[in-house]
Amino acid sequence: MALFNYATREITLKIVYYGPGLSGKTTNLQHLHRVLDPSRRGKLLSLSTEADRTLFFDFMPVELGKIRDFSIRFQLYTVPGQVRYNATRRLVLKGADAVVFVADSQREMLEENLESLRNMRENLIANNLNPDDIPLVMQYNKRDLPNILSVEELNERLNSIRVPYFESVAVEGKGVKETFEAITRLLLKHISRKHKIDIKREEPPLSTVPEEKTKVSKEIKPAVKVPEPAMATKEAEISPDILSEIRDYLIELKSSNNTGEIKDGINRLITTLEEINKRLAERRSMEHEMLNLLREIKSSIDNAREKRKWLLFG
Repeated sequence: MALFNYATREITLKIVYYGPGLSGKTTNLQHLHRVLDPSRRGKLLSLSTEADRTLFFDFMPVELGKIRDFSIRFQLYTVPGQVRYNATRRLVLKGADAVVFVADSQREMLEENLESLRNMRENLIANNLNPDDIPLVMQYNKRDLPNILSVEELNERLNSIRVPYFESVAVEGKGVKETFEAITRLLLKHISRKHKIDIKREEPPLSTVPEEKTKVSKEIKPAVKVPEPAMATKEAEISPDILSEIRDYLIELKSSNNTGEIKDGINRLITTLEEINKRLAERRSMEHEMLNLLREIKSSIDNAREKRKWLLFG
């Protein structure tokens, strides 16, 4: 869940790397931590278990700059790959804004990949996160090994909902940055739709050494707004922009022949309507508080006048 910290003026977004044991989750985070700008990333922390570990670090990309005086901070986590650490998996997944599923491309690892994918959906649901709505990117790792499944086979078995996917050799750093770039763009697009915020950037979120250039996919172009604290102002009203967005959603639903697109459109429409209800409720609450405050002020003034009258004529 995106956290808006109005004290530090930061938006914190959590990305979790999920997948079976030894699929390359840890290698992904280690490589990212190594190539990111040291002045913009936190320390790589490790919580070790008996046979696996959870890694974590945070990263504030300088390229995004300020967004209405807010900075964006990413928190990157890995989950333990072993099934017996499911409680830790579920805890790490709590509050996630996006997920990268790291699959092992080796043919003999297919069942482990499927089991981990099912487990991920179960844990998302257990954390009140919609597995069909949360931003997700697939990474098919270990493409340099023999006896691997083809990308077509992996998509057929693991990627039925057709989310973005990338081939990688994480130990060599191949495909790692591209995967991270894709999930951040998908996440920002999701945040823009969910919170009606406008995030604009021209550069990718990776601050790497100057000579390294990261190729950025053009399929996701974020354009997101950061919300100010809810107040009883005109921002709480149903604006023409929101009504126009609802109309656009309905037009998309009417013209779409794709079940997935229809479902996504309905979810977006529901989110927009929920946001309208939330803003109206907040406005009514604020107006009620202001009315009570005015009554208290009036009562204090009346009391002061009464006391003054007694002082003058008593």
